[in-house]
Amino acid sequence: MNAEDGSNAPSMIRAASYSQVVGRGTRNGGAAMVGMPMLDRAVLDAPTRLHAVSQARETFAGRPVGFDAIARMTARLTHAPIGMISLLGNTEEELIGQCGVPEWFAPDRHGARRHALCAYVVCGNDVLAVEELLAGEVASDDPLRNNPLLVDGGIRAFAGAPLRDGAGRPLGAVSVADTVARAWDPGELAVLSEVAEMLRFEPDGEAARATLIEEPPPSGPTGQAWPSSMQAGFEGDRQFFAALLDSLQVGVVVADSTGRPVLVNKMSRERNKVPAGLSPEEAIALICRRLYHPDGTPFERHEMAYVRALVDETVQRAESISHGPGFLDQHVVAYGKALRTDEGKVLGTVTTVLDVTDRWRADRFRECNLRIATMLNHADTVEEAGPELVNALGEALDWPCVALWLANPAERVLDLVAHHVDPGIALAAPIPARMGRGASVTGECWRSGTLLWVPQYAESRYVRGPGAREFSPAGEGPRLYTAVAVPIRDEDCVVGVLTCFADTVENDRPLLTGLLEDIAEQVGYFLARRRSMELAMQLVRARDDFIALVGHELRTPLTSITTCSDLLLEDEELSGDARELVEIVSRNVGSVHAIIDDLLDLAALESGHLRPHLLPIDLVAVVSDAIAELGDQGGTRLHTGLPSTVMLAGDARRLRQVVDNLLSNAVKYSPDGGDIHVELVAGEDFAELAVTDSGIGILPDDRDRLFDRFYRGDNARHNIPGSGLGLTLVRAIVQAHCGTVALDPTKKDGTRILVRLPLHAAATTPADGQPGVALRYPLRGVFRPLEPNRHVPE
Repeated sequence: MNAEDGSNAPSMIRAASYSQVVGRGTRNGGAAMVGMPMLDRAVLDAPTRLHAVSQARETFAGRPVGFDAIARMTARLTHAPIGMISLLGNTEEELIGQCGVPEWFAPDRHGARRHALCAYVVCGNDVLAVEELLAGEVASDDPLRNNPLLVDGGIRAFAGAPLRDGAGRPLGAVSVADTVARAWDPGELAVLSEVAEMLRFEPDGEAARATLIEEPPPSGPTGQAWPSSMQAGFEGDRQFFAALLDSLQVGVVVADSTGRPVLVNKMSRERNKVPAGLSPEEAIALICRRLYHPDGTPFERHEMAYVRALVDETVQRAESISHGPGFLDQHVVAYGKALRTDEGKVLGTVTTVLDVTDRWRADRFRECNLRIATMLNHADTVEEAGPELVNALGEALDWPCVALWLANPAERVLDLVAHHVDPGIALAAPIPARMGRGASVTGECWRSGTLLWVPQYAESRYVRGPGAREFSPAGEGPRLYTAVAVPIRDEDCVVGVLTCFADTVENDRPLLTGLLEDIAEQVGYFLARRRSMELAMQLVRARDDFIALVGHELRTPLTSITTCSDLLLEDEELSGDARELVEIVSRNVGSVHAIIDDLLDLAALESGHLRPHLLPIDLVAVVSDAIAELGDQGGTRLHTGLPSTVMLAGDARRLRQVVDNLLSNAVKYSPDGGDIHVELVAGEDFAELAVTDSGIGILPDDRDRLFDRFYRGDNARHNIPGSGLGLTLVRAIVQAHCGTVALDPTKKDGTRILVRLPLHAAATTPADGQPGVALRYPLRGVFRPLEPNRHVPE
């Protein structure tokens, strides 16, 4: 921008730029911030700018009341306590319009330029919004440091738009301020920019002026709406102010002191589909007939915000619903404020009406999404969750018809799983239980695999032909305007369709399709998860059936082989070579028997068919017996650290299997001998058994799969015999005792396995009548050794 004449300055800040200036004050702090322009003497003292200010001052002279009304209206529309319209000259700032400015600051409507906030707007010649003026350090020579509006008046937030002449030179500012830090909404900044543009000074003619009414004020027996002293000034400004309010993106209603509507702006009329040509009173009467409280009761005239503001002075966030045939219900909130003169006399009221339908629907959709996610999480099948799902979706959308279809691949049709139809909807024919590809909205969506949006369903090709209509209202029932069909996918395969029908014309396609695609995606994930679970269960059943079959079919011949080999070994005449062969057969048969027994025990424990028989036992005795039976193995040296006794609730036979497997692994995986340490410690609630060897250890890549069935590490798979079932069985038995088993990750050379078991139990009476015990609580959380560094005695 040229600092001298501002010829390159934009004539009006675009709405898209507001987000770039809002909040820059808070992030960078104070006037010295990046978001706050520096005061530029060249701009402020430019002769052409000062000449234009002088012309504007002469033109605007003698009209402070009209501009006060504009400042007051600007403050109301931006929900700010202070509004100012100012011209910035060479030595002083002139407030040609003000609302809420302290009298001590400008008793003669003037203030020294060093105190002017509008100077920052003039220097930047752009919309300026600062959330917190004193958020950071202010330079000692910055005029903002001693500004009385900040120091004494408590101003903390400021926003302004440059007031320009026809050449784009900044003459002053239209600004608002607040005594608390706040974020300025883009709509509020739009108000400032639009007011400033409407007040643009044209040197060759009069500046634009403003008023508060659309038509001449009433007079006569009913009383006068505006003071007579102001009528002449306001009369000539009617068109400007009406155009200003019509340009706003919020609804505005202005009423006089008797509560009679005198202005209903363009946005209010368009949102409520008010026919052209209706007077403000007729428009408000039509709007009132369509207005309902959130509980569904209709509005009365005395409940309207513009009437209430005459009594209550201020109306905050009055909620209502605008309902009309053929268009979507609108959820709106209204803010009303009484307008007063400087002497305190009531002029009337101004009400702003905001459409919050999108926000309301977004909240409803978010709740619906969460509700359906919870529902699917607790359901076993889509058929079970279907009725509640379509009802929830119908309530969230406020649409009368919703249907859920799932594909039947065998018969190449869609089956109707569930549907929702509002009580007020009468159907000409039942909804078909099956749907083929094409012809209908649902069938076309299934065939194409893409979302289908039909804005005028009743006039579309999908209602022609027999069987094409999924929903057909009977007689003079509600008309269906919008239809949406969303495919439900399992990866690349369409496994269902979600179809919805609205009785209103819907224009909010991105929001609605986003919700429906989220719901369809949830259903698709649920179907994929259920299919995976069913496959997993089938695999588990097949595995268990296979193990049971193998165990049963192998045990009989193995028993025969074992019997025959034992009889052969008893024969004293058996030669030495033959005896050696029979012994090999007998030994290998015993190994196969052990594997079959482990497999059957493992399957029974994991399926829950085999539960440990819990009784009070001494774990020290179980461990000692296993150590004694192990003896000296392969040159290993066994070291123990055992207390005198550790009592707990357990199955002695199963826990002995745990100890035997851990000890045999320690010996097996220490082929060159070494030290094996067995340590048992007891805490307040748990006992911990640690078996440590100095053998080949576990490779890092194998640690996560150490307890998997049949898995053996790369360093042992081809060198050391084994089935890969031992640690899997150990884990199953320990978990059946509500304990934990883990590999100690701190042990780098060799292997250290830690088993933790609960000590405490409660007495029970099993179904067979025999007394027993049950664990009081299961273990939870990450496994941590009780004493990982405790010295184990030799």
